[in-house]
Amino acid sequence: MRGIMKSSGQADTLDRALIVKMSTDAEPYHFVGSGLRNVYLVGVEYEIDAAAGSQSAVTPCLPNLMEAIGKALVEKKSPLSADEVRFLRKRLRFASKAFAELVGLSSEQYSRVENGAAKLMPTVERVVRLLYATLAKLPPDESEEVAKTKWTAELNQAERIVACRDENDHWVVLRQAA
Repeated sequence: MRGIMKSSGQADTLDRALIVKMSTDAEPYHFVGSGLRNVYLVGVEYEIDAAAGSQSAVTPCLPNLMEAIGKALVEKKSPLSADEVRFLRKRLRFASKAFAELVGLSSEQYSRVENGAAKLMPTVERVVRLLYATLAKLPPDESEEVAKTKWTAELNQAERIVACRDENDHWVVLRQAA
């Protein structure tokens, strides 16, 4: 669909001509509502107000879209960008200070990560991904690649918690730190 003109009636303003389009593979809609710069949508209707220099779209099933974006970020092979880390944190509804504490960083260190001034260490990035996968309750098979990723940490044997899955596929703690 190339574009349809329609009038937008707003009180106390002049009517403006809007161009209505349907996004396609060739011309996707740039969805900035996620806070990410690289999200584009196909198959959504959107309006262009040339006079105001703005675009808007009605995004169906927005929560499902945001969930799908989060899942894609957790499973992607390349490092997370600052904006992607912020997106995952916000989707989990954590304040930056609380999230920093969860992933083992000071609030200052974490702030530098979200502002792009510092990169996450690979082990902390894996913690961010696994934390999102766990708290967003993604099915285990969907985040299996993240879980299979091996990393090491300096742990005292007495601090380890050993867990396995039982016959009902639930996690059970076998041994805890003394």
